[in-house]
Amino acid sequence: MKLIVVNRTKTETFFRLSEKFADDINVRVVWDRRKRQARTRQESHQPDRRRGERRRLRKEFDGRDYVVIHVVEDALVHRR
Repeated sequence: MKLIVVNRTKTETFFRLSEKFADDINVRVVWDRRKRQARTRQESHQPDRRRGERRRLRKEFDGRDYVVIHVVEDALVHRR
């Protein structure tokens, strides 16, 4: 399956890709929903154990209108 994440400022691209892949069940076109950093760093009594930002899109737009993410589905999920 492919997930196409479109930059939220690229309306024309979103609608063009949505139309192009409307009948393809293996492709989903979505808006980039990130607006800002979800959490702000606050001092706590315990150290933060996370090793990095988990919500960061690993592929950056780098001037493009969208990124394509190849999603690997776990076969065990479909057996239930």
